[in-house]
Amino acid sequence: IQERRYKWNLPSRAMADRDFARPGGLAGAMRLDGEDQTTVMQNEMNRRYEAVRAQANILRIGGEEVTANVGDLKFIAEIGHGSCGHVSKYSYNGQLMAVKEMVKSTNAEEMKRIIMDLDVVTKASDCPNIVHAYGYFITPEKVMVCMEVMATCLDRLLRRTGNTPVPEPIIGQIAVSVLTALDYLKEKHHIIHRDVKPSNILLDWNGVVKLCDFGISGNLIQSKVYTRQAGCPPYMAPERLNPNAPPNYDIRSDVWSVGITMVELSRGKYPYANLANEFDIFSEIMRGEPPLLKVDEGFSEEFVDFVRRLLQKEVEQRPKYKDILNHPFIVRSRNDTETDVGEWFTDIMQLQD
Repeated sequence: IQERRYKWNLPSRAMADRDFARPGGLAGAMRLDGEDQTTVMQNEMNRRYEAVRAQANILRIGGEEVTANVGDLKFIAEIGHGSCGHVSKYSYNGQLMAVKEMVKSTNAEEMKRIIMDLDVVTKASDCPNIVHAYGYFITPEKVMVCMEVMATCLDRLLRRTGNTPVPEPIIGQIAVSVLTALDYLKEKHHIIHRDVKPSNILLDWNGVVKLCDFGISGNLIQSKVYTRQAGCPPYMAPERLNPNAPPNYDIRSDVWSVGITMVELSRGKYPYANLANEFDIFSEIMRGEPPLLKVDEGFSEEFVDFVRRLLQKEVEQRPKYKDILNHPFIVRSRNDTETDVGEWFTDIMQLQD
């Protein structure tokens, strides 16, 4: 999947990545330096890798569990790229699958991404707004995650329509689905996504909206994560970009990313697209006013207020999921029985064809 890409030289600081800190895990590594710390982190990656390895080569299709081999997959075509691998379409005994292939690495950071992807897709497939995983294969060279085939992502859909704004009722349905998925990850699995953006929000042919790409998700430690270097900077919250801010943040950083995505869908273009370069974008996110919507643009008061709340510059003023899911715009959208995302999506595809 093609998407807007920027090369960012984000500020870094000498700190341990505590994404996987937990009792018996990497928490002890925080007290170590240099080679000792690296060894402990690598050992923890190896331990978790072996845990997910035990579930490899098992596919769950149509309520049945089968043991399969990589050779049973039949390649059809390449689909696109994710945060840490490329995605291709395969078939297994007639079942179409989107298979994400990730090259194994001795680098702890890369292995952490792969392990997190496996952790999330295997834990969270029971959520209707998260892309379903059938299972995965592990070979000496790579890891292959088998997922349901989706029709497109919102980033590609916007480009396909010539950056035509998405109608507010459709955005409402998208918002409900994305927030439901994010709240599920937080409440059920103590996970923050960290890379919410249009290219990671997918649609199936029935118009069901699902979240994907968990390679850089972080485990929450007392509701916070402790590393800055993850995600797509153009959609990052100010507190994640600020080198002077504490390197800990919570789910409200994803709330900001949802807000930026809402503005992009509403206007048909990334809100900072008019800026000349990455430095200007970085500065505007950090120091400028957030890209809010206005009623005189044709948006409802509920939607304008919803986006305003999501895009509060001060993280303490930004709402958490419980409050967001009870916002009038979300309540209205959840109770909307007339808006059909599938019908809207079908009409777009037919017009473009």
